[in-house]
Amino acid sequence: MKTKSKKYGFTIIELLVVVSIIGLLLSLLIPAVGKARDSALTTQSLTNLRNMASACGSYGADWSDRQPTFVFDDLGQHITAVNSGSEKAYKDKTGGCCPSMVLGYGGYIGKCGTGSGIWGFWSSCDAGVGSGSNLAYSLPIILSPSWTADSGVVGTGAWKIPNVRPFNQYVGGKFYDKVFYSPKDKYSQERVQPALEQGDDFSLICESADGWVPSTYCFSPAAMFSPDVFGSKNGCISFSGTAKNGLLPSAFRSPSVGQAGFPDLKTRMMENWWLQNKEGPDFNPKFSTDTPYFFNQCVNSAPVTLFFDGHVGLSGCNDSMDANAQVRAANIDANTTKLEKGLFVTDTLSVMPGPWNGYGGYFTGPDGKEGAEFNYDTQVNTSMHAFTTDGVLGRDFIIAK
Repeated sequence: MKTKSKKYGFTIIELLVVVSIIGLLLSLLIPAVGKARDSALTTQSLTNLRNMASACGSYGADWSDRQPTFVFDDLGQHITAVNSGSEKAYKDKTGGCCPSMVLGYGGYIGKCGTGSGIWGFWSSCDAGVGSGSNLAYSLPIILSPSWTADSGVVGTGAWKIPNVRPFNQYVGGKFYDKVFYSPKDKYSQERVQPALEQGDDFSLICESADGWVPSTYCFSPAAMFSPDVFGSKNGCISFSGTAKNGLLPSAFRSPSVGQAGFPDLKTRMMENWWLQNKEGPDFNPKFSTDTPYFFNQCVNSAPVTLFFDGHVGLSGCNDSMDANAQVRAANIDANTTKLEKGLFVTDTLSVMPGPWNGYGGYFTGPDGKEGAEFNYDTQVNTSMHAFTTDGVLGRDFIIAK
């Protein structure tokens, strides 16, 4: 007898059900994988800052517990202003030149030159902070357009380039080292990759407009100055002191780490860009060049941060604003109802007009009004990390992060 074999298959409805189940599983799985990957990148950034915490400790062991500094302590003592002729004035009074910022040894990447040598931001010994001078890269931060004939360098400074040789020798001895670049900083990672593959201490990158790629991480500039620079008197920066157009003589004497008044609350290093809780475009459209949003140009930003006590964590902008509001409210002058000092300086517009109010974020004026259009959202108003009141003696939060 012959029997007919039965052939089984799937109906259209059954196939649609299977496809729907697979789609549902993928919709649940992909976000979880994305979150796990994001968490892994954040963990790597935390690890980078732990390594730099060890480097800061080694630096302090060699330099009497000092915070990293790249200028002579007596610079403010021998010049009346940082603008035109400051290097020459220092040389005339001391017989020496302001120090140069050495980057490292290497050659070129691209077709803009050949050969190898030591690269650096060399001091000219006879100029100020304007065009033709590199002193702007040695100072902690350029605070005012009156410091320079070139207003484009305002905000520039050693605080943004921890990978220079005086500090990187405590990490791995190279300007271009992965530890100086957050894995979530895709823009910098892409630009710096050829230099990482080259393997030299430093290489001039021909395709980059500046020829080099700064670190993802930055020091707290407020903590690199003498605490008097960001003194709490009247809640504003007292950089010029009482002398007309002058500098505080001790302005550039970096404080010791032991001076930190709130080591678990004062930020020491952090991601310079808005990388955590990112939700906007890669670049700030208000800038003429491809410049990412700074770490405090969104209330939801929470940069990976190293504190002075050595612990690392995420420090939220929203938390810093809440803390600042509480402290300022507790310091109201009963007679004038004037708000006295907060956790960070916000009154930059009246003290130093110009580019400070135009960048937003840590360049913002009172109540976030000036320069707010440079922020991702107009609610952000924090100068934490950059303009901490009383510098290393102050704090950026009231609860440890």
